[in-house]
Amino acid sequence: MRNNEIFLISQPRPIRSVHRSEGWSPQSVASHALPALKASFFSLDRSGDVFSWDPI
Repeated sequence: MRNNEIFLISQPRPIRSVHRSEGWSPQSVASHALPALKASFFSLDRSGDVFSWDPI
């Protein structure tokens, strides 16, 4: 929703996964998961970057 507008956004889907049989700790996420997944990250746009018109 943006002011008086309602938008339908597509549902996110998993695009990549990583697995560790011993489980995850904050340190292993930082050292293993984030570098493995980083290539699949995308930038988060602000509404002003996506919509070419002012809110109605």
